[in-house]
Amino acid sequence: CVRVAREDGIAAALALGVSRASLHRWRIARAAGGLDALVARPRGPVPGRLPAWVEEAAIVVRLLTYWNSKRLAAEFTRREIYPLDHHAVDGLLAGLGTARPSTRRERGPAYERGRPNELWHIDIKGPFFLRRRRSEYEKVWIVGLVDDHSRFLIGLRVLPQPRAIPILAWLDDCLELCGTPLELMSDNGTPFVTWMPGVLTLFGKTLEELRIRHVRTQVNSPWTNGKIERFWGILQSELLDREIFRTLDAAADGLTRFATYYNYDRLHGELDWHTPAERFDGTPFTARGFERVPSLYHLQGWLDELMSA
Repeated sequence: CVRVAREDGIAAALALGVSRASLHRWRIARAAGGLDALVARPRGPVPGRLPAWVEEAAIVVRLLTYWNSKRLAAEFTRREIYPLDHHAVDGLLAGLGTARPSTRRERGPAYERGRPNELWHIDIKGPFFLRRRRSEYEKVWIVGLVDDHSRFLIGLRVLPQPRAIPILAWLDDCLELCGTPLELMSDNGTPFVTWMPGVLTLFGKTLEELRIRHVRTQVNSPWTNGKIERFWGILQSELLDREIFRTLDAAADGLTRFATYYNYDRLHGELDWHTPAERFDGTPFTARGFERVPSLYHLQGWLDELMSA
């Protein structure tokens, strides 16, 4: 474009589709530094070389968790392993050929309530399968409850059947532990809603008695309940795809362990790398190193040796 502008005029260069501002910037760069000045260079701060032990730890964590550069930087910094900048992690991964290219996904409409307990999201997922023996499986369902403002996991329960009575008994326990929300959002499936207009299910009647407004999602719009839908994806990739449960009790124990980690020790990108508990009730984040990270805690001794070497 710069050559065309010089030989055929600015109008000819603009006809190639370049903006006037870009053409002006390129002409100045060409005049000041020659052709080398027109070579595209990465934007942002230039990452410096990380200590060898930090690079080793970052690559190991990347291989075991597949965290992106921003998550790696946040985890290393907040866990007081090493103060990392995500640009430095990007440079490390690109240099080793392990960068993960991605395309920006178009996000649906977003909303967030202003404080905890204004709105909770409830959903049932399943069936999942308990592997009792090599060829014997048992169907189970999981019901979850997430606070809209903080993403705090209010409750998580595995059930042999997704019926209203055990869900309401579990909901009563959640209300006792975490307070009463102003509103509770569900989809339009059973046992939350019936197909008959104006007729309340047992679930709906109970919410009415508790003076909790029942908000139903739009039909065929799962993003409306997106915060708990996102949680199901996290649960699947970080627990259900990694462990095999053979009994209902084992599954319940596994869900309890994961709920504790999710609320108090798992940093959340949508919360500016804070935990849900920090936003829900101010519980401080105290984890250091790899402690209390299910996929990494077995490497804590190795990390201590790296940091002290």
